[in-house]
Amino acid sequence: MILLETCLLLGAIILAARLGGIGVGLAGGLGMAIAVFVLGLPPGDIPVSVILIIMSVILALSVMQQAGGMSYMVNMAEKMLRNHPKHINILAPATTFILTTLAGTGYTAMSVLNVIQQVAKENGVRPSQPLSSAVVASQIAITASPISAATAAMYVVVEQMGVTFGAALSVIMPAAVFGTVVASFIASRQGCDLKDDPIFQERVKKGLVNFTPEAQKHQEPTLAAKRSVWLFLAGVIFIVALLLFKPMIGHDLGSRDIIVIVMLLTGFITAMVCKVELTSIKKAPIFADGAESLVVILGIVWLSSTIIGVHIPEIKELAGNLLSEYPALLAVVFFGTSALLFSQGATSALLVPIAASLNVDPVTILASFVAVSALYMTNIYPTTAFAIATDDTGSFLDKKWNGSYIVNHPFFLPGMIGIVAAVPFGFVIANLVL
Repeated sequence: MILLETCLLLGAIILAARLGGIGVGLAGGLGMAIAVFVLGLPPGDIPVSVILIIMSVILALSVMQQAGGMSYMVNMAEKMLRNHPKHINILAPATTFILTTLAGTGYTAMSVLNVIQQVAKENGVRPSQPLSSAVVASQIAITASPISAATAAMYVVVEQMGVTFGAALSVIMPAAVFGTVVASFIASRQGCDLKDDPIFQERVKKGLVNFTPEAQKHQEPTLAAKRSVWLFLAGVIFIVALLLFKPMIGHDLGSRDIIVIVMLLTGFITAMVCKVELTSIKKAPIFADGAESLVVILGIVWLSSTIIGVHIPEIKELAGNLLSEYPALLAVVFFGTSALLFSQGATSALLVPIAASLNVDPVTILASFVAVSALYMTNIYPTTAFAIATDDTGSFLDKKWNGSYIVNHPFFLPGMIGIVAAVPFGFVIANLVL
């Protein structure tokens, strides 16, 4: 039965990669029908939190776009990148890394992925490069964040081993930064230049790629456009502040509720202040792309949670047994378990106590901690799926990179090599600090 269910999940992923776009979500729907009606599996948890977050972020971005804010941001970035357009491959992961580190959740990265792809294509950069590095950076940054659930679960254990919080951060943060730098370098080398991509050229001919009109590029940005950008950035900063200073403020709101409320409020204030015609918001290109990403995530992520969810006890037992026999393989166990559970927090809470009970030393735990970030082994995790759905250039559609063989997608190599590099680096730092 497990083999049949695994084949169903892999088959759905392969079909989704071949269909692309909204077909990814439809392939997930087909897989759900087979899993539930034929195999008799109970439906897994619908990724409601992710869907709500994406809906609210897309709404706020759509209002900003209709106010002229997206064009203004692209213009500013274009001026900065005119001489060195490849810098987007540095700025994109740096942005998502900082946002995630401060907020403790990778979902904050969703607020800038649309901006990243727009800036990239307007400057001739293949969007899959900065989008891939930005997503990987947001996942690795969870292990650098002092307020993430994964870090909290890990520190509760190593604190009992005599490790101070400052010492723990001085190991996990440099390791995460190093892994992100390596991953970003690898991502920037994947795929041909956008101008040489036949899929991109074909999509341009068919009018499927949304560019900022030339007249709009060179016109002086309006006050409303500038205000919309600053209002959106203020919303993102407010979200980060509420999450970062949660203990000091004393609220008990979760990240989902904070993001959704603030993004809805940001959209409302922007529409009122910038006098955006409300009926025009649904016509924004970002609004249509966002609707597609919701279908993608609803279908394929729900299927994944349905099939993997029924086998979590076996996954936990297997990881625990492997670690008890080979404690030196802690980083490998972290990597494999997080790829299956789709959660750094769950992986950390499950395995770090087991490692401590087996007398694995704190140096090994801290150095290996970055490996709990392997959520991009497949391209169906919400942030990866959203990044793919938000790109209209087709840079993810080449059969070399479209995930048709499960791991042949632009997130895999950067993420894998980034972690492989970060773990030894973490050991060097941990031995110096501890």
